[in-house]
This record gives sequence, structure tokens and C-alpha cells, in this order.
Amino acid sequence: MRQAELKDREEELNTKISILIKKLPTESPTKKQLSNHLERFKDSVSYLSNQEHKLAFIGNIGAGKTTAICHLLGLIDGKDPILSTGSGRTTLCEVEIIQSKELQIEVFPCSKTEVISYLKDFAQYLLESKANNSDNSEGFKLSAEVERALRNMLSLNVTRSKNDAGKSIANDSAKNFAQDYANTEDLVTAFLDRITLGERIKTIFSNPEKEPQNKWLHKTFKAINSATDSQVGLAKRIVISIPESVFSNLDYSLSVVDTKGVDQTVNRQDLDCCFTNNRIVSVICCRFNEAPDKTMSGLLENAKSAGLTQRIPNETVLLILDREGEAEGVIDIDEAVGDKNEGRDIRSENVSSDLLHSLQLDNLDVNFIDIKTDDMSSLQKHLSNKVSAMRDIRLQSLQEIESAVSDIESELYSQSALQAKQQVKSTLEPWLKKAENCHPSLKEYFLPLIRNISDKGTYAASVRASVNRRGEWHNLDYYQTLAVGARQQIVEQIDSLKNELLVLIDNMLAQNELQPAYALLKQLKYTTEKRLDDIYQQTFAKGRAVYENKLNTDNALWGELYREWGQGSGYKGRVAKGSQSWFQHGKYPDIELSVTKVAVEKWLMYVSEIQDLLGREKS
Repeated sequence: MRQAELKDREEELNTKISILIKKLPTESPTKKQLSNHLERFKDSVSYLSNQEHKLAFIGNIGAGKTTAICHLLGLIDGKDPILSTGSGRTTLCEVEIIQSKELQIEVFPCSKTEVISYLKDFAQYLLESKANNSDNSEGFKLSAEVERALRNMLSLNVTRSKNDAGKSIANDSAKNFAQDYANTEDLVTAFLDRITLGERIKTIFSNPEKEPQNKWLHKTFKAINSATDSQVGLAKRIVISIPESVFSNLDYSLSVVDTKGVDQTVNRQDLDCCFTNNRIVSVICCRFNEAPDKTMSGLLENAKSAGLTQRIPNETVLLILDREGEAEGVIDIDEAVGDKNEGRDIRSENVSSDLLHSLQLDNLDVNFIDIKTDDMSSLQKHLSNKVSAMRDIRLQSLQEIESAVSDIESELYSQSALQAKQQVKSTLEPWLKKAENCHPSLKEYFLPLIRNISDKGTYAASVRASVNRRGEWHNLDYYQTLAVGARQQIVEQIDSLKNELLVLIDNMLAQNELQPAYALLKQLKYTTEKRLDDIYQQTFAKGRAVYENKLNTDNALWGELYREWGQGSGYKGRVAKGSQSWFQHGKYPDIELSVTKVAVEKWLMYVSEIQDLLGREKS
């Protein structure tokens, strides 16, 4: 639908509502309903006016999501996916593919501070390897893709040769280079002299020679991703623009995001945004024989703990990547089924059953693809239909609101409408009493962070990288974990009331005699989902903000935690203990109370709004 048409409909509705409101007394619940209808209409118009949507592919390192994206979009050079330079651990950063007029690649590089942090990590690793005195069980090493890029930028690679006996021998020029330096600071300074960041400033790469698209993309992306191009810095994000896309025929823009592969934790800020942003469909990728793997379950659990249970079926796809023979090899009773579709059906039932049992999630969208044998057009259609359905919900909302306002206009003094709405109010009164008595509160929401630090699944390398960056590291982000902890506590205290209300509303929507109140019921449902989602996200933001500046600027804390490395085994436990002590000695109850006040204030405002929509008793 054209934006001009949307605005015309909005203006028309606004005029109609303004006329109706003037006819009503100040305290009339109908007046509140009309104002709420207009807000909801504007929200849907705003959503539909924005043409940009994304498919965010998420999965473990090496799960095959990057290869799946390339086949989905037809980005294949010969037999090679243009974004893949080997098996697993190849994508340096997030990559987004968009449709544009010109073929180009844009690089958003790491800042100098971020590059220095990586160089510091690398220097520490090299010096500790030389001294051979790092914790045996908790050794530190950069991720393979970052180390590869840094080595290329520094021209300090590993070469291999064979000795007289034919045995392969590695010659690490970086370790040889580090032999001349006694401490991290001097080695980092030498790295900075060698890396020539001032010359690595090119961010836009185009194809002036008009090489075949995929050949040029493959070659250029590889040079950027591995930093072998001497003009490019260490990439933090890459955007690929292509003139033609398999999604070109849509009436909105649909880009594809290849998120950085999951390693250790799913509690990452970028992944959280994929699920909380209602313009993004999250495509969780998993290998066939591992479905549902720990990452898939963890991502869905995080979405649920963010209060997104009702949105998961509409905004998430579980994409199971199978290979030749895997589906046919599924065992049914005591033998392989021998049929791909039957094997997929059985695995789909198993995945759905597992997630229903473990997370109480149902109506999940489970799909399968074998990139070597399946026609990708079915997946292309399914994913675009998923986004289109999200937009259709908003279009339907516009029609429902226009109809509801027309009904209000024609039934302003209708007894049947008044009786139906009174019955809705009577049904919800017990719920309202419970809601009024609910005062959500926070208590020690820093504890999940402390548990994450010492958890056996958290690498010591991630703890050290986070400490080196004052808590800001994607695999152990102090501030993200605090924000999630605050939000989760509020969701746990409110979501049961939310779900109870939604059940009551759905039950009343199934009663024919309440048809005159259907618009009000849908309005209550929308208001509940919108306001509580806002409460959860405001708690998330506030839960981070109240600690962020205090924590980030505490030089004494980070100095103390920095010195814990190299003090023997138990490094993670010492960092966890030091971090917990900081919170406990920092008047955390007062800090957390400020977040609680925001949540309680917004909750009571929501309850008051529901009462206004239903109509308050006259005193």
C-alpha cells in the first residue's frame, strides 16, 4: 500500500474520531477507546510506511548458515559460495546483503581503540607462549578469524615447510617477531608501527572493470574478510549491495543478515536485537542430526525470557540444514525410513516436541533445506511470505480499527453493545484486582553475570577479553548480561498475569453473544502486548544504564581484575568473586530500586489504561 494512501486513511480516521470525541463526556470509556484506536492506527501506519525488513540468519560457527545464505541468494562463484573461504570460522563479522542500484561492498571498520585491544590480546598470547607460563587449563587465544586478519595486516603469518624426513614444520613469524620484546606495551607499539592503520582507510569497494558479479564479489569479499587488501582495516561490519535480488519483486525491501557465528553464548546484544525488533525475521540454523541444538534452544529461551512468547511463531523460522542421506536415515521404530520427506516429518515432530517440553513453546515454524539437492525457491518464498504476513497483520489491524470506529459511531447508544462491554468488564474485574496488587521488583539481577563468568562453558579467554575491554566483549558482555537479568526478572513477575489476561480475552472472543465487544477485546489485547513489551524493553535499557557508567569508569576494579591473569588456576573464579564484591559494596539495592521504580510506574500506568478502556465505576 502506498504511503500517501496510508496517510489519507489516517487523516480520515483522525477526523472521524475527533468528531465522536466531542460528543462524549470527559470520563466516557468510549472516549478512551477512541484515543487508543487512533494510537494503534498510527502505530500500524508507521510500521507499514517503513519498507525495510531483514532476515537475520543465526547459528553456530560451522553450522552452514553462511553457505545456506549464498545458495538462497544465488551468490555462488562456480561451485563456491562467495562468503565462504573455508569450512567454519570464516566470517570475520556481521555481513548484510541488500539490494541497491550499484554493485559494491561497504566496510565499517573497527575503531583504532578496538584494533589496539585486539593487538593487545595478540601480544599477550605471543608473549605468554614464549614464556610458557600461562594457566595450563585456561590458556588465551584470539578467535581464528580475527587472528588470521591481524596476521595478514601485520604480515606476520605462519609458513610451513618440510624437513629432511618429510615432516611438516610450522614457522610462526609473529612469534619470531615477539622474541625481541619483553612486555605487552612495547610489542603493541611495534605492531602499531607495522600495521599502518592510517593507510587502511578504504571503505567503499566497487567494480569499475565490470567483472562478472559473483566472481568479483568472491574475490573482493575474501580480501576484505581476511584483510589481505592493504587498504582495508579490520572489518566490524560489511554491507554487500547487489543490483538484483531474489526478493526484488516484493513491495518492500528485504535484506539478509549473516550474523557472526555463535560461540559459547547466545546472550549477545546483536542477537537480542534480532528478536526484539519486530521488523526482523530470525532464521535459526541448525544441522539436521543436532536439531534442536543448544544454540537453537538457548536463543528461543532468551526470546521467551524477554517476554516474546506470542511473537516467536510469527517472527522466527527454525531452519534445519540437512545433507544427503540424513533425512532418509532417520530411524522409525527399528529401521531407517528411506524417504527424505518422511524423515524430515519425523525430525520436525521431534524438534517441536522437544521445544514444547523444554520451553513450553508451540506452533513453531520448522523448515528443512538441503542446499545441494533442494530447489531454493520454496525457501525464498516461505521467508518472504513470513515477512509479508507480518505486514498483513498490520494491514488487517487498520481495517479492524476503521470498522471498530464505525461501529462505535453507529452504536453510540446501543444497549446490546453496552451490555456486552459490561460483561467483558465484569469478567476482567478479578484479574484487575490481581494486577493492581502486583508490584514487580528487582533483586540482585547482577547474579546471572557472576554465574556466567564462572560457568564451565565460558572460556577463560572470553573472561580475559572482557576484562581487557572493561566488560564489553561479545562473548561476555557485562552490560548486556545485566540488562537481560533485569528484564528477565520483570518478565517472570508479570508474564503470568499477561498470559492469564490473554486467555480470558481469547475465550471471550469465542463467544458469539459478545460480538458487539469484539473490537474492545482486540483493543485490550493489543494494548497489553504493546505496553508490556515497552515495559520489558525499558527495564532492559534502564537495567544497563544504571550500572554502565559506574562500572566502566572504575579504574580500580578493572586494574584488580586485570592482575588476576597469570596467578595460577581458578582465574574465572577470582574474576567472578571480584566482580560480585564490586556490586555488593556499591549500594546495589539503591541502584536496583531505581530500575524497579520505572517498572512499577509503567505497570501501574498500563493497569490504569485497561481500567479506563473498560470504564471506571462512578464514585
